[in-house]
Amino acid sequence: MLAFAVFISQVVFLGNLPVLSLLVLYSLLVPILSECAAFALNDYLDVETDRLNGHLKRPLVSGALSMQFALNLSIVCFVLSTVLAYLINFNCFLIVVLFNLLSIIYNWKLKDLPLAGNIYIGFSMAIPFLFGNLVFSNSISLLNLILCAMAFTAGLAREIIKSAQDMEGDRKARNSKTLPILIGERAAVFISILLYFVLFIPLSLAPYLLHLLPFSLGFALVGVSDLILVYMCFKLFLPSQSSYKLARNLSLVIFALGMLGLLISVLGF
Repeated sequence: MLAFAVFISQVVFLGNLPVLSLLVLYSLLVPILSECAAFALNDYLDVETDRLNGHLKRPLVSGALSMQFALNLSIVCFVLSTVLAYLINFNCFLIVVLFNLLSIIYNWKLKDLPLAGNIYIGFSMAIPFLFGNLVFSNSISLLNLILCAMAFTAGLAREIIKSAQDMEGDRKARNSKTLPILIGERAAVFISILLYFVLFIPLSLAPYLLHLLPFSLGFALVGVSDLILVYMCFKLFLPSQSSYKLARNLSLVIFALGMLGLLISVLGF
């Protein structure tokens, strides 16, 4: 999905599909490799937390993969993403170095702090829209900035919900001080719902209201994704493990559908 976000930002900046080249290929591989590295490291450091939270099917918890394999995979992917970013240009290289370092710090410490880890996840979802733009130019388009703000809001809200879902395991295994642990589960989830209603939905409509994109089939898809989001938020008013699971799955559908709608709009459909 992050690679898809990079691709969309390139289409937004160019106004058309980018010509397939090594530059474009590298730019799509970088976020995939960085996220592979970050997730492998997360699983490596969170084996006990995942076990306590009941994630028994995860590969390290179940024993399907070894701890050493996860660590080696993380290191290799971090190195490859950095090298490919260097081959694109210096600005992309700086972004990848910064976020690879932040992902290591996040997995080690930031995720246990109130809001700090959630904000990092928001930035990690937002940065692809800047990264893809910077592949071609240092001038950032207004539409990419709006998409960046949307992704940050969505990532922050989703991660707060995830923190609420995992609060018991986080408290017991890592002695975390996440937002739900400090202010309570319901209050944290309500903050996420506010972020979706007050920021994300208005931002998703802004490109059309500002006449940056045409009202078309793409707008209809964005509208459908917003309606699904409203339904998801309604279910979250009564937090439970089932509503959290629904939210985690639906949020990915919402993001993918929304990005597809924006892409279609940029292409003029």
